[in-house]
Amino acid sequence: MRNVRTVAAALTAVLALGGCDVFDTDKTPQRAKDGITGLQLSVTGMPTPGSLSAVEHVLARIQSRDADGLAELAEGGDKNGGTVKETARSWVKTWGDAAQKPMTADFSEPDRSVSVEVTFEGGPGTLSMTLRGRGDDNEDAYGVVLDEGK
Repeated sequence: MRNVRTVAAALTAVLALGGCDVFDTDKTPQRAKDGITGLQLSVTGMPTPGSLSAVEHVLARIQSRDADGLAELAEGGDKNGGTVKETARSWVKTWGDAAQKPMTADFSEPDRSVSVEVTFEGGPGTLSMTLRGRGDDNEDAYGVVLDEGK
């Protein structure tokens, strides 16, 4: 009986200290949860994992025609103000249909600001976007600049 109590106490301690993931049955990859697995995206240039992730999220929002979600990815500007939301709506309207087809993203040299040119198969032209680094110089995280009217 003492061994059963010891095992039960040990199991309780493991679960209390973070072993609760045992009960997490959702094995959906984060890429699928983020909505970026359906992108038909080819990449040229030299993206970092962070800049590529930022572009994937932008294109996924455009593809799903989610202007509000796109505005939330913006770096700088007033996310609740006119310019960012207007630009997000404009990008979704202009590129939403084209984003349903294969795309190619051409990245500039990695830096705190990265230029990306996205071409769409059969699309209306090229989407030029600027990514701005978030955090300190050692952090590989980017947001898209939506308040420049590009």
